[in-house]
Amino acid sequence: MADDALLAELRDLRDAVVGVTDTALASRDGLIIRADTADLQPENLAALSSAAQGLAQRMAAEVGKGPLREALTRASGGCVAIYPVGTVALLAVVGDEGLDTVRLYRVAQGTVERLEELLAGGAQGPGRARAAS
Repeated sequence: MADDALLAELRDLRDAVVGVTDTALASRDGLIIRADTADLQPENLAALSSAAQGLAQRMAAEVGKGPLREALTRASGGCVAIYPVGTVALLAVVGDEGLDTVRLYRVAQGTVERLEELLAGGAQGPGRARAAS
């Protein structure tokens, strides 16, 4: 099933990059599609990621630096990275303070491509799916 493949991609990303604690795939309008989270509410992560991605996309356009590839928010205990997945979704990745953001960016590019292919191939649309890690 496509949902299982989406979840597998999220888990593979978490396993491939040390420091990744949670991942979520959301629609651009902030609805959760699939999540691999433990203590976070995936619906809240999806909604806030959508808002942050929209603002970052607008900023990139305003300063004329081309299409948005990544929005990164750093905090004292870690960070959140958001990546556009085609024109309909986004990938949110939460990491602890040990997260290597350069490695994450490189690995996430392949994940984004595979997620885009899966979504184009008929993965189920936004829902309230949640899987604990």
